[in-house]
Amino acid sequence: MKQPTKVSGNIEVTEDCAYYRPAGKLTLEEAIELVDQTIAYVRDQRIPKLLFNAKSLVGFRPPSLPTRYFTMRRWASTGQSLVQVAIVIHAEMIDPEKFGVTVARNSGLNADVFSQETEALAWLLNEPRK
Repeated sequence: MKQPTKVSGNIEVTEDCAYYRPAGKLTLEEAIELVDQTIAYVRDQRIPKLLFNAKSLVGFRPPSLPTRYFTMRRWASTGQSLVQVAIVIHAEMIDPEKFGVTVARNSGLNADVFSQETEALAWLLNEPRK
């Protein structure tokens, strides 16, 4: 596995929302780690909202249901109920039932997934933190 990516220099922050739009080829495990590191950074900076646009990340297939489950539990633990997370990804990567979103919310992470950044931003700006 590659060295962990330092995310702090690439995050844009406006008011109470952080935006991260990484690009490159990663394995699924590396992409999961990158999101986790970003959530940790945003949490540590006390920024309450994160828009993570992963549409420019390539090199992996949609995660399996078990991977979605354990990933959301991990991200919820990292977020410590302090960060609201919107993930933007290609539509074919989104589970039609949004299983991961359900797991995240049941684990204390207010999160959702979108295929368009405009939808994700609208959700972040209108959804009260839980």
